[in-house]
Amino acid sequence: MAIVTSFRFTPNSGAICVDQESWHIWRRKNWFTDHLYNLLDDNIAARYGVELVYGGVGHPPFHLETVEIARKRIADYLSQPNVDPATVTVEALGNLVLEAFHAVRTRRVNDRLEYFFGFNRDDLNNQSFTNTAGQHSIKNESVKQRALGIVQGSEPTGYGPLTPPVEACLIGVDKQYGFSAFCLKEKDGVLGFQSCWFEALGQGRQGAAIRFAKLLNQKSLDSRRAGEGKKEGAFYLLDAISEAMDHYGQNGGFARMMILDGNESEPDLRLRDVRDDAARLCIEIVKAVRNDLLPKEKAVELIQKAIEYSADTDAIEAEFFTASDNPALLGKLLRRYKISEPGLPNKGPEKTLFKHTSLSASVGAKGDSR
Repeated sequence: MAIVTSFRFTPNSGAICVDQESWHIWRRKNWFTDHLYNLLDDNIAARYGVELVYGGVGHPPFHLETVEIARKRIADYLSQPNVDPATVTVEALGNLVLEAFHAVRTRRVNDRLEYFFGFNRDDLNNQSFTNTAGQHSIKNESVKQRALGIVQGSEPTGYGPLTPPVEACLIGVDKQYGFSAFCLKEKDGVLGFQSCWFEALGQGRQGAAIRFAKLLNQKSLDSRRAGEGKKEGAFYLLDAISEAMDHYGQNGGFARMMILDGNESEPDLRLRDVRDDAARLCIEIVKAVRNDLLPKEKAVELIQKAIEYSADTDAIEAEFFTASDNPALLGKLLRRYKISEPGLPNKGPEKTLFKHTSLSASVGAKGDSR
């Protein structure tokens, strides 16, 4: 959960992706943490034709608490009578998420102030506080300066120095504006619109952003506005997060991706959650392309199959290895051999393990208009 990336595929579709490596307690790490959340239940999504997904980096409990508060505020707001469906947009719901973000930030600041000094942020602003012993003025300059540092963010509110800053990406689709994405940062406290069609936050964001920029800088304005399409877009999003995983510390583990398509009416098609073995397979397919062991066109096809038919990962994996010109070398790459080293034996069990197998025509990827 050190990096979160997002990418707009078309004016009405896009996706968000996170890694699952987490560092905590100085240098201890795990490979299974992600903070990617669907904020709306199926009934709300179906009633208003909207989807909203939150992905965060930084301190894990911050995001969990934010999501729990945001879900309740959104549900309370949309349960009011006479809510105009035209006003239920990603931005409008995003402001409720921002309020939850602020509430968590305020709670953490107040906890730290009360732990050290016995007063909260409002007391600091008023220059006095009251406790069981009566009312007291806040006069000590060193106390005031440290308290201001906590409020202003120069002193972290309880997480280690290796944890990335608390930041989040919010993506969604609605009937009025199609796909929209926003950024939330603890240090800024605003809902920032994603205007360049991609986002990269956290550790390794530079590598992911460079990969997006290389793609988009080759496009004309009209082409960028039209988007890459769902199939190509998924490949480039996974490629960007793979760039970060390959070259930056604290990025790794499996990935997890949520894909939104506002053109779909069925909930399980409007929001696809790509995780576990299907997500692992997608990252491995991209890794093969990055090392010239699989044609990009075949990778795009296989990723689409993994997204649509995640239960058939065994068959997709077999097709993946069969499509490679050198399945033995591919197997070594995925087992973390240094495949460019001279003298590496070009043999292995892959040809026997992965005999030619592909998904049947009834299960194959459906394709899309782009």
